[in-house]
Amino acid sequence: PAEPALQESIELYRKGKLADAIAGLENVREGSLNSRFLVYRAGLLLLVGRLDEAKPDIQRALALDSRNSDAYSLQAIISVVENDKDLALSLADKAVEFDPTSPTARIALSYAQQAQFKVEQALATVQKAVDLDPQNALAWARLAEMEMSTGNLERALDAAKHAAGLNPELAKTQTVLGFAYLTRFDPQAARTSFEKAIELDEADPLPRLGLGLAKIRDGDLDGGREQIEIAVSLDPGNSLIRSYMGKTYYEEKRHTLAGVQFELAKELDPLDPTSYFYDAVRKQSENRPVDALQDVQKSIDVNDNRAVYRSRLLLDQDLAARSASLARIYSDLGFDQLALIEAYKSVNTDPGDYSAHRFLADAYVDLPRHEIAQVSELLQSQLRQPLNITPLQPQLGDSRSFILSGAGPAKPGFNEFNSLFNRNQSVLQFSGVAGGNHTTGDQLVASGISDNVSFSVGQFHFETDGFRENNDLKKDIYNLFVQSEVTSDAGLQMELRQTEVTNGDLALRFDPDNFSPTSRTHERINSVRFGAHYVFSPNSDIIASPIFQESSTSFDLADPTSPFVLEQKERSAAFEIQHLYRSEGFNLTTGAGRYQINRNLQINGSEIPGSNGSDSNLYSYAQFKLLPYDVTIDVGLSYDRLSDLEVYRSQINPKLGIVWSPQPTTVVRAAAFRSVKRAFIADQTLEPTQVAGFNQFFDDLDGTVSRRVGVAVDQRFSANLYGGLELSTRNLSRVPFTTVGEFDWKEQERRGYLYWTSGRSLALTATYQYEHFERPVDFTGDENIIELKTHRVPLGISVFSPSGLSARVSLTFIDQNGQFLDAIGNPFAGSDHFWLTDAAVSYRLPRRLGLITIEGRNLFDKTFRFQETDAATPTVATRRLIFARWTLAL
Repeated sequence: PAEPALQESIELYRKGKLADAIAGLENVREGSLNSRFLVYRAGLLLLVGRLDEAKPDIQRALALDSRNSDAYSLQAIISVVENDKDLALSLADKAVEFDPTSPTARIALSYAQQAQFKVEQALATVQKAVDLDPQNALAWARLAEMEMSTGNLERALDAAKHAAGLNPELAKTQTVLGFAYLTRFDPQAARTSFEKAIELDEADPLPRLGLGLAKIRDGDLDGGREQIEIAVSLDPGNSLIRSYMGKTYYEEKRHTLAGVQFELAKELDPLDPTSYFYDAVRKQSENRPVDALQDVQKSIDVNDNRAVYRSRLLLDQDLAARSASLARIYSDLGFDQLALIEAYKSVNTDPGDYSAHRFLADAYVDLPRHEIAQVSELLQSQLRQPLNITPLQPQLGDSRSFILSGAGPAKPGFNEFNSLFNRNQSVLQFSGVAGGNHTTGDQLVASGISDNVSFSVGQFHFETDGFRENNDLKKDIYNLFVQSEVTSDAGLQMELRQTEVTNGDLALRFDPDNFSPTSRTHERINSVRFGAHYVFSPNSDIIASPIFQESSTSFDLADPTSPFVLEQKERSAAFEIQHLYRSEGFNLTTGAGRYQINRNLQINGSEIPGSNGSDSNLYSYAQFKLLPYDVTIDVGLSYDRLSDLEVYRSQINPKLGIVWSPQPTTVVRAAAFRSVKRAFIADQTLEPTQVAGFNQFFDDLDGTVSRRVGVAVDQRFSANLYGGLELSTRNLSRVPFTTVGEFDWKEQERRGYLYWTSGRSLALTATYQYEHFERPVDFTGDENIIELKTHRVPLGISVFSPSGLSARVSLTFIDQNGQFLDAIGNPFAGSDHFWLTDAAVSYRLPRRLGLITIEGRNLFDKTFRFQETDAATPTVATRRLIFARWTLAL
């Protein structure tokens, strides 16, 4: 109080005039230079980035008072910035020890705890600081930051408003308030707060960054980029701001400038995964998937083995990472098994992360007999996703495509043409395919976002004559998806779908003459789905999904000597609800569902009575994370009650899975569980689809009980060499009301893979797949399989050029032998082995305008006998097929 110059400096600081506050300290008398003064001056110097001048003042303060809590607090903050996390925590603990009543010490401790990912502890520490000094505006601002970091958006906004109310003249309080408004989808209010913060402190880069993001969110990309450029100029050494600058340039399709910013961000903070991940997105869109994979792997390595979708600002939900899709990078390289492994890891790391579920859905797309799992993971992703601009491809929700893998108008899944920023805009994507066998198709999707509402409307068409007589297929899909964020904690959505399919006999059997030359099938499905998501807290949320569906199916054998016409109409409804609780070492997923199907079934005009069905299910999956040992244990129970025309089943199903990482580059998985095939509506469910990376829902007959046991090991040998093995066995049984149709059968799978990248442009793949199916003679399924052993050895090489050109050649050896039924039901044995050659050449258009591919399957027109095990996902072209596929992003 006796030093007017010091008091004047403090008043200037409180008004945000930092330069004047520092200059005024030159008038303070030498006799007043005690430890408290030195700490105050060091704090001001740190606020304007003058670290070299601040450090001597802190040392002098500690020399004068070795127990100065505030001096230790400042040292702790410096250590956080310098990425010395252990030292930061030690210094902050000392600050609290020397003055337990100091809010400053608690705030410093919260930064040190947050740097070590102890977010909940950091939040509790800041709350203690507020309790110690309820009038401290900075403590309230820090509390708002931590509430945002933990997802408590409502409480974050309240705390930010309180901080601004206590001291509206501090730039810090206005900046935090602006970010809080951004998380609430209120860019106008955010802009007001950021603009005021800039008036109070023109040298602070954070409000400039916030203002830029607010403008971009409002659709003003140019204005947003200008503000972020100013933020970079104010703090050129800030890695995070550099990453956002790179994102902005990428959004403007200025890839060279974006790459420069990402590289600078990596140099400034090698431990921040943000720049690595966004640079991977850029490199993948520049046709450099090998480089992109290395950056993605680096982002995982430096992110404490957490899910790969983490960002340092909650308002940036890493939509780029999610929409450009790690799965797409693996797909370009041909590393399909690696995509599955990373997808499993992401879901197990955070079951509530929508992007992890979408990643897994994308990885399932071309995997036979995983249709239920694919569309179920898609549903879970949709219900949990924030507002986004990503087009929803109509074919994604189609569980039974019957289209040769990769031969549709567009490859299902996220693609690199999506926006990096979640901003008000609309986009249009058009895809098409044309090729042999009179194959044509197109897909048109328009999507947009406006404030708190987003939409996607799409149309899909595909038709082909097929590889033989009566193998034709025609499919049309229309969908409309609308989503609204009612509040930051509550979201609603609606999806309308219509599917119409006309086809002949699509099954590919070992006996090439075993097909119907006349049978015709026509199916029409209309469905409406609603969805709701409510977040009680960052650790607790709930999703719900009612689905209503009407379908009509007609099957006409078209045989005048033995007429057979089956007509079936269904009206079905399902409701599912799921609650998820998450903590650092424990997750609990609990849910229930109920469905009802009303059928009208006629054969040759005669109605078949009693064909209604119902089902109910309950489940609870607990996940225990033994963090010191890198072990995750999944334990679950499900109860299924199924009552249908043929089957009644009521039972409890245990689940057990273990995932162990003995070292960061090794993952060992094992699982044993039982499940029941229910009559899913639209083949979708909210119940977890996998246990420790082993799928539990296959397209079996309703009422089938399966017991699966599996073990796998996946190894990253080096930065460019990956390999692994997986073995599993499924024992299945089905007991109907009568002894007629009682079946037991077995399925075995063995998989091995080796992936290698060489240099910056070459990827090589070698995989081995073995399947062994055993079925009773009384039940061979539509495939007419009694026993089937299939060995596949696909070998592939892919070459990529930054010019946009890429080429892929794959050789696949297939060896099949087994016992089958012929067209008139007589058993026979058969075997065949052969090589298939496939190739593709692609060109990625500049400025992310699209992709053109010319592809050939079975190039040498090899004739062979082959049995598909999943008609819905055919994998082999029985005749030469040449086609062109393109995608344009407008």
